[in-house]
Amino acid sequence: MTTPQVHTTHLAKSYRRYLQSANPCRFAHEIDEFYTAATLNALLSRGQVEQRRAAALALGMLGDRCSVEALGRAICDSDPGVRLVADDSFRAVMVRDAAPLHHQQLLRVMHLNDGAEYAAALSPAMILIDQAPMYAEAHHQLAICWHGLEDFSRAQQAYENCLWHCRFHYLAWQSLAKIRYLKGDFEKALQALDYCLAINPDLDTARMQRGQIRRRLRQSDV
Repeated sequence: MTTPQVHTTHLAKSYRRYLQSANPCRFAHEIDEFYTAATLNALLSRGQVEQRRAAALALGMLGDRCSVEALGRAICDSDPGVRLVADDSFRAVMVRDAAPLHHQQLLRVMHLNDGAEYAAALSPAMILIDQAPMYAEAHHQLAICWHGLEDFSRAQQAYENCLWHCRFHYLAWQSLAKIRYLKGDFEKALQALDYCLAINPDLDTARMQRGQIRRRLRQSDV
């Protein structure tokens, strides 16, 4: 069995080749030959900066639901490069965290939501959740449907269901804060934004949102 030091050297070399060639297929193949997802999760948590960046990138290509927590924690890494790659990889894993058929159904719902066709996205989103109830991103997309249709109570429930399955889904925390704000629950909205920013400290829109709510609270105290 190769030693951890050999693994680390191979990871670094493959990562440097990737940066020069921009060939994701080659990088994924090289890493898949030598590493398990568990090893990459560990390197993402404890490795040097270059190792953490490489592990985050590899998990975006090779990781599964077992990598969600490691990637979620890495979104607030001390290194900006790690944070950026971990964020991209986290979203990629969240989207494909289901059977291929369900993944394709989700992509259809996402396409409709991106086009603000919330009514058209609603039925396929509900069917998808019925078929894959553990699929956190499906709950998030359903919440976007309800939110777009201004059914805020159902949107809140769907965001909370998403977070039940994945507490690192910072976009769900941010959107939940918007719902709570609209319902007049400013303190809980701030709490949701605090969770959001603890996961992703680079999310400036959430920071601005939190500042607006705090100003609103100060004005109401005057």
